[in-house]
Amino acid sequence: MRVVAASLEQVDLGGARRGLVLSLTDDEGRVGLGEATPLPGFSPDAADDDRRALAELPGALGPVDLPGDTGTTGAAPRATAFAILRALAPLSSRLRGLPAARFALETALLDLLGQRVGTPVSACLGGHRRHDEVRVNGLLTTSVALPEMLEGARALAARGVRAIKVKLRSRGEEGFARDLEALRALRREHAAIELRLDANAAWSLEEAPRRLGLLAPLGPRFVEQPVAPELLHHLGACDVPWAADESLAVEGMPERLLEAEGCAAFILKPAMLGLLRAHELGRRAQARGLDAVVTHLFDGPIALAAACELALGLPRPPLACGLDAHAGLEAWPAVRIPQLREGGLVAASGQPGLGVRPWTA
Repeated sequence: MRVVAASLEQVDLGGARRGLVLSLTDDEGRVGLGEATPLPGFSPDAADDDRRALAELPGALGPVDLPGDTGTTGAAPRATAFAILRALAPLSSRLRGLPAARFALETALLDLLGQRVGTPVSACLGGHRRHDEVRVNGLLTTSVALPEMLEGARALAARGVRAIKVKLRSRGEEGFARDLEALRALRREHAAIELRLDANAAWSLEEAPRRLGLLAPLGPRFVEQPVAPELLHHLGACDVPWAADESLAVEGMPERLLEAEGCAAFILKPAMLGLLRAHELGRRAQARGLDAVVTHLFDGPIALAAACELALGLPRPPLACGLDAHAGLEAWPAVRIPQLREGGLVAASGQPGLGVRPWTA
């Protein structure tokens, strides 16, 4: 397969954020879609850098060859991921530090190859699916007033959401005490809900074990990223398990965390890692007995569809994932995300490739 044409469209999302939609056309007229929507202040790359890279790189791609590819269906699904890795290998230095651009390129190529071999992106990533559905988790934050947070939890429960993640936004000892009281109120109302917490790397290595101990009576599944990304492997086993998020983007850190006591899960953000790297880390984590969670970066419909396919393509079902529709999608053109279902579910689209058609900015 050869990419014979590429185009790039920008979507202004308000404020400093912009989305980039990459369209790649192959030699048989198929169109594959990808998206780069870095989050200012969080992503290591900026939209301008991604735009320059995505404008240059598709033309530098050589043929993307599948073993025995004749342009018809029937090629081994996982061979598509290896074909993309081979095609992108010469471009690795140009893509270094631009995970959103890599995510867009990998998604568009997987979309093309999935259409070519007649399988969804999830099967291209991981072979034939072993699970057809993944639940989503809800998202709350302690930065709002307690009545508003509790009302949000009730709305999520009414939709059938069974797991809630709470971002702990307060700072300092007084702030942590307020968060703790809010969480106790949440737990009193929702005794059976799976509770997860996210400290956003705000705690020191010294205070994290004590705070995790105070949270233990609430029974959280884990606390995401309690300490700075480069320090997480030093935390060790605590009264509450913890999960790795931003640390996964630090070179060499995933390998340390796979062996670290206390690590319960990898939080996989393909917009921060690339799609193929996120799948590799999820596969390795599950092989070690860790859980995996796939989450979006509040990006657009194409990136969200790709993240859903990642969740469906892992060797075993992930925990409920951060793949719920979010308010930021309203800034995008109306595009159906075929993997999203009512009742807090992600399900197989039943379509080859990504299944997002058509795209018009």
